[in-house]
Amino acid sequence: MDLKFDPENPKYEYIKTMSQAEKALEKLESAQIIAIDVEANSLDPYTGILLLVQIGTDEISYIFDARTLDLANYPRFASLLQDKSKVKLFHNSKFDYKYIKQHLGIECNNIYDTMLAERILLAGRKQKVGLGALCDRYLSPGILDKQLQSSFIDMTKHTPVTEAQLRYAGADTLVLFPLFERQIQKLKQENLLNIAKLEFAVAPVVGNMELNGMFIDKKKWMGIIRNLEIKRDEVAKSFQEAVRPYYGTTQLDLFGGVADAININSQQQLMDLFNNKLKLDMPSTGTQILNDVSHPVVDLLKKYRGYEKLISAFGESLIAKINPKTHRIHPDFLQLQTETGRFACSNPNIQQIPRNTPEAPFRECVNPEPGYKLVISDYSGFEMRILADLSGDENMLKVFTDKLDIHSYTASLMFDKPYSDDFKHKYPDLRQMAKPIGFGLMYGMGAVGLVSRFKLIGEEVTVDQSQDLIDKYFKSYPGVRKFLETVAKKAVIDGYSMTPGGRKRWYEVPSKTDPEYRRKLGKIQREAKNHPIQGTNADAIKYALVFCQERMRKEGIDGKIILTVHDEIGCEVREDQAEDWGRILSEEMVRAGELFLKKVPIRSDPFVGDVWEH
Repeated sequence: MDLKFDPENPKYEYIKTMSQAEKALEKLESAQIIAIDVEANSLDPYTGILLLVQIGTDEISYIFDARTLDLANYPRFASLLQDKSKVKLFHNSKFDYKYIKQHLGIECNNIYDTMLAERILLAGRKQKVGLGALCDRYLSPGILDKQLQSSFIDMTKHTPVTEAQLRYAGADTLVLFPLFERQIQKLKQENLLNIAKLEFAVAPVVGNMELNGMFIDKKKWMGIIRNLEIKRDEVAKSFQEAVRPYYGTTQLDLFGGVADAININSQQQLMDLFNNKLKLDMPSTGTQILNDVSHPVVDLLKKYRGYEKLISAFGESLIAKINPKTHRIHPDFLQLQTETGRFACSNPNIQQIPRNTPEAPFRECVNPEPGYKLVISDYSGFEMRILADLSGDENMLKVFTDKLDIHSYTASLMFDKPYSDDFKHKYPDLRQMAKPIGFGLMYGMGAVGLVSRFKLIGEEVTVDQSQDLIDKYFKSYPGVRKFLETVAKKAVIDGYSMTPGGRKRWYEVPSKTDPEYRRKLGKIQREAKNHPIQGTNADAIKYALVFCQERMRKEGIDGKIILTVHDEIGCEVREDQAEDWGRILSEEMVRAGELFLKKVPIRSDPFVGDVWEH
């Protein structure tokens, strides 16, 4: 295929002096599209060294040595990267954005990210999106050798750059132009350009959010962990006392205490206990199996594992993520890691930090700096509102237009009871039964899946009873049933589902001769029912993040966005501006939601305080 550069010998200029930089910038300033990449010796922009900044046209890459050039105090360089009239091509822009902002104080804008674009095009399809993989797919197999990427890790401020490294660095910008040309055509063909623009606009917000990080009270956090360890050990002791009679042993341990009868963490020994000693006939000790068994010993194991899970997930491994320079945690917010477009999070996954309980009030440990407040706002019942809006179901629309309690109203329809403001007090059991059905059906859950949901709230129902409850729910909301069935069928016909905002999720529809045809088809239908709902939630929260960052700057707010979890945005704002920002944050979230929901009102309730969750 025709390329404007030679992959074997990419054209580049290594810029080490200001006179060279001036000449390079003169040529770059005349380009409408430039490609940008950086090389660093660490994934962490706070502890790593910015080594090189490559800025290229479609024919040549100018490689600026960030160690010898004072790029942070070079206005002409900053003007180029901040020129809103230029498109800046990146691959995984978040990484480069963070390094450039942290080390040079420059915020890149008008971004096109080939990695994000590919994720949009592939949503639901399992293919690699690394730069090498994209070059193999769009250009020519083996055209880009990424082996030298790791060669920058051991570099210091004084390590010479090799010619091989310069060729590698130069090629990283040159390949972005032909990738851009091919991707942009596909985005247009699939009507995904608007979604791509949204993701590109969100990328700098995410970069800033990760740089901002969040403060965690380490001492208080570890106090919670220690308390959980004590409770775990107490449960483990109760477990041993409960099973010891089945083994007839009083063997002492090294310290003179009674030794454990079995290893509570041994799958093999637990299986022997449950099947040979207790005669429970269990195929495994998985969570789903344990939830289906009623026995005091099983209950103790579940309780033990609950504590153990909290300790392992949120113990010292999470605290170890506190950055040594900022003394804050800087999670990776993954804006397109899921097929629906919903944010994921890692390193650490703060989305998994559970809501506060008396035993594990972890979110109380997330605090603002002195002189600042946390300002948090989330959408109220947002996915239910999305379902009501998309389905147009009259009864469900009534819930939100008349400001009724959704679960009470659902129960009143299902069980033929009069609705009242105190319904939840009159019929708490009926409301509790109705609650998991609405949420479960939004995820395409069937009767079998709902049986497990009911068990989580302490309700025992058979599969037939579960199906009967589903039928009652759909009789109460016929428009919801029609909507879910329609999107499920359409996804099988089209091979994709779509949000009102245009975000697509692709499916591999099986052949009718496939022996697993029914299972695969059922999976597609379940995912297709959920995608327009969860995907619209994702679209709205991303617009809200963009709106909030723009508004924060426009209003001169001394603050920063520090987190997002599903339908929630968290900020850290100077104390005297916090209440005003809470109102603005809510306004902007509602504005974003109203881009998609036209039939129901949208609520976003702000909270201002000193802890993440009050």
